[in-house]
Amino acid sequence: MPGVLSCRHLRLQVPGRMLCGDVSVTFEPGQMWAILGRNGCGKTTLVHALAGLDRAAGAAVELDGVVLANTPRRRRARDVGVLLQQEETEFWGSVLDYVLLGRFPHADSWTGFSREDETRATQALETVELAPLSARRYVSLSGGERQRARIAQLLAQDPRAFLLDEPLQHLDLQHQARVLARFQQLVRDERRLVAMVLHDALWPGRYCTHALLIYDGGALASGASREVLTRANLERLYAAPLAEVSYDGGSYFVPHV
Repeated sequence: MPGVLSCRHLRLQVPGRMLCGDVSVTFEPGQMWAILGRNGCGKTTLVHALAGLDRAAGAAVELDGVVLANTPRRRRARDVGVLLQQEETEFWGSVLDYVLLGRFPHADSWTGFSREDETRATQALETVELAPLSARRYVSLSGGERQRARIAQLLAQDPRAFLLDEPLQHLDLQHQARVLARFQQLVRDERRLVAMVLHDALWPGRYCTHALLIYDGGALASGASREVLTRANLERLYAAPLAEVSYDGGSYFVPHV
């Protein structure tokens, strides 16, 4: 299960504005990446490009040496799973039905979802502590519960590479730590690739092996967390003073005002 995701000379831009003119990074199996930067720097644009959702990215993004845009969508969904910031539509079925949608890339189109698909969905719900709510309507969930269900759907999808845009939004501290620990386990034990947009410097030094910093103006810093996640780099990134706290083998950075 290789799953090397790379971009070469990728341009990050939105209508009327160039965010970064040259992103060249290789994300490898067994790595957990934090993508950090201030609002509007291009983090979400990068996730869309890496997931093959941005046509303008074209040949700049490859998975195992194959241009991602040339991969059939269903096959792509077995290889790369993406959690977007927002959902465009509501879902009116149960929580279990919602999580089962993650199995669509693996399902037999003739017979629908199998017992294995249902088992995978149930296990994913247990991981995010939503199994007791599996029969509830998805639309009845709170914001944090919906976010956990969205993460469960992605876990049920079981891709080789996970791309997560702000996976911790709406989650309380307990579930933030639980979600990060689960993805860390997938990286460590199954050599999956995880790259996630995070909005603060509290967690990356504890859970992520690598980091990509996107500065205002398009400058980049990337590499192993112990080299990139320094107080100087993060203070420059966020334009704010930080304090570094070391605990249990990792470093945490918190605002220092």
